[in-house]
Amino acid sequence: MIDNRLFEKYDGLIFDMDGTLIDTMPVHARAWGMVGEQFGYRFNSQIMYDLGGATVSTIASAIMQDAGMPQERLNEVIQAKRKLSYELIPTESKLLPTFDVVRHYYQQKPIALGSGSNRQMIDMLMQKLDIKHYFNAIVSADDVKEHKPHPETFLRCAELAKAEPSRCIVFEDADLGVKAGLNAGMDVFDVRTREIIRA
Repeated sequence: MIDNRLFEKYDGLIFDMDGTLIDTMPVHARAWGMVGEQFGYRFNSQIMYDLGGATVSTIASAIMQDAGMPQERLNEVIQAKRKLSYELIPTESKLLPTFDVVRHYYQQKPIALGSGSNRQMIDMLMQKLDIKHYFNAIVSADDVKEHKPHPETFLRCAELAKAEPSRCIVFEDADLGVKAGLNAGMDVFDVRTREIIRA
């Protein structure tokens, strides 16, 4: 259980999605392995965990490089991964304990979602889990030019949620996301350690 009193002093709450609010990471890892098999390469899905918070393009490029696969096929790999994810994730994803914080502060404080996933994936999960109504703002990888660890995702969340960035806290499960939150001048709650890192 996370002690919700830890977050009373903040005006806005901003959440990462994959691995923070929704347990999608094991499914993503399996999908990467399956994509590798499709193309006849051995994909190391641990790279996805090492690059937690990065976009699918960044992860695909790193996995392909590790497997010795030509980068010219990057778009093919991304399309294959997205197709598999859209098939697997709706049936295999569930909410993580951090979502209790969202429920607790729903309609008390502005709540935003800032994710490195694309809009289609986010919308699909929001609909499947029936949770879209909890969020005052949703920012996807499609909505920003710069991705985590750049602060743009979380700054945009604060702007759309009408909350002062320095009065927000970010909930994250990955190093890139933690850095993005700190770079935005926000405190960060690391769900892995259950500790608040001060900006």
